[in-house]
Amino acid sequence: MRTQVTLLLICMISSGALSLQCHPYVYDETYDDYKPIICTNRCARTTTSVDIYIVSGVSGLTLMAVDDLMDCGSPERCVNASINIGVVKITNNTQCCTTNLCNNRTLPVMPQQPINGRKCYTCNENDCSQTLHCEGAEDRCITATVAQGPNVMSLKGCTTKNVCNTTLLRAHGLIITDVECCEGNLCNSAESFTLSFLLMIIPLLSSILFY
Repeated sequence: MRTQVTLLLICMISSGALSLQCHPYVYDETYDDYKPIICTNRCARTTTSVDIYIVSGVSGLTLMAVDDLMDCGSPERCVNASINIGVVKITNNTQCCTTNLCNNRTLPVMPQQPINGRKCYTCNENDCSQTLHCEGAEDRCITATVAQGPNVMSLKGCTTKNVCNTTLLRAHGLIITDVECCEGNLCNSAESFTLSFLLMIIPLLSSILFY
């Protein structure tokens, strides 16, 4: 009898751990109604901002696109993240919580962070020998492949450690893969491009401008 009670309690605890309700509401065909998603143990809310410091090839102009995402959380997701490649900066402001429907508060865009003393190579014009001052928690240099539709290029810059553990990032039409990170100033070695960097980056960002 004691064993049965123990097993019953374990089942109750296990089922409870798998029944956390989180935003957003999704359509449930079984009930013909919208119901919150069910997460394991965390709800997450993320505001992703894409800051573009060049518009239509004209320096000095900026544009910012913002995404608001509600979903389930995991330890690797429940932290802030940043990728800074000079002309483009992507930041994730994320908070996680552990009560039903708790991810209902819209988060602000990540504020501008102070430079932290680290430097990494970035790309400008037709080479990647330019240097970039890293900001805030950006403690790694990064080299990655960035694609938008048929346009693909290699970019360099600063990032936070947690970005280095992922294999795929998406933000406003940008798909970032082949992520390689390193520690130490200017560790993401400089390389030259055979095509003009600006001629490649403008088509890549054009769909974001009118997202």
